[in-house]
Amino acid sequence: MYFRIFSAWRLFAAILVMIYHFTHYGPEGYKEILERLERLMPLLDMFFMVSGILIFVHYRDRVSSPQAYTGYIVRRFVRIYPLHLITLAFFVAIALTGKIGLLHIPAVARYDLSQIPANLLLLQGWGVSKELSLNYVSWSLSAEWFCYLLLPVIVYAFRTSGTPGLIVLLSGYFVLMEAMTYFGIMPFSSWMMADTWGAWRAFADFIAGALIASAAMESRLTLKSHWPAWIMMAVAITTMQMKVPPYLSYFLVAVALYIAAVCERNAPERARWLDVFAPAASVSFGIYMWHPVIETVTYQALWPRLFQPLGLNFYMFMLVPIAMTILTAWISYNFFEKWAGKRLARALGAGSIKNAVAPAE
Repeated sequence: MYFRIFSAWRLFAAILVMIYHFTHYGPEGYKEILERLERLMPLLDMFFMVSGILIFVHYRDRVSSPQAYTGYIVRRFVRIYPLHLITLAFFVAIALTGKIGLLHIPAVARYDLSQIPANLLLLQGWGVSKELSLNYVSWSLSAEWFCYLLLPVIVYAFRTSGTPGLIVLLSGYFVLMEAMTYFGIMPFSSWMMADTWGAWRAFADFIAGALIASAAMESRLTLKSHWPAWIMMAVAITTMQMKVPPYLSYFLVAVALYIAAVCERNAPERARWLDVFAPAASVSFGIYMWHPVIETVTYQALWPRLFQPLGLNFYMFMLVPIAMTILTAWISYNFFEKWAGKRLARALGAGSIKNAVAPAE
């Protein structure tokens, strides 16, 4: 089953995250815009919920034995790892260039070479690192990997007790996350803000995604119009701007996803107008992973030395790195990731990745 609306929402969210990071380089007066964008960070939870929905729908009946689980893990690994590796290599190269004195690199965690092992092993979002490093957004990829590994926990809860089992699992996990935050195990004011511990945060979203998928597939609602889903997502975003308690925004995002899943089940043809965004939506994962690379080239290197002195408008200039990121993601997906993924799959004995479900496409 193909969910066009989820692809569109993940594309929009990836672009918002990109704009948020680019805006940090803005001139005086940009802080209000930056603060507004920061309030939208709960949309990252939407990424993980959508991943939970897609993985649950496609794999809940297929992960039925150790051999099937191994095949599933290999397929997920070969889909995400080539892009992770090439973007990680870029930042390692920058850090090494700074080490030998060819570039002036600030002594910040982002270029901490001691974090290479954690990044290579996709552990940087599991709570083993104090700060984000190298390709800093890859903490979410580490979190995705954590969720992939723990899929059998979700599948077991569903097979033994169905949708109620997923409700119990999610409720218990919420209690665990609140306890970890309360007792200082997770060093954040709220687990919903975690990044270096983002894997634990993401698994809550992953369970929620599975619950949404299960409830939507069992729903007797005959709703076919997709507009209620868009309206509910707009309401959720509005509550984020109003600084309401995070659980409310979280719940509203989940409701929006549930309505969207029901509508896609009942009338998928009504979302065909979103196909116009399909070329970019198919590489939203790449947009998310590549934009720190483009940020480094355009905003850390070119903007302050070349374009800012010319008096160019910051927000007009932003269109350039946005376009560069989307183009780079498209080229990367079509000419590198597919090629590298297929060869890595063959090397690991998994065959083609043609039918794999990507985490953020």
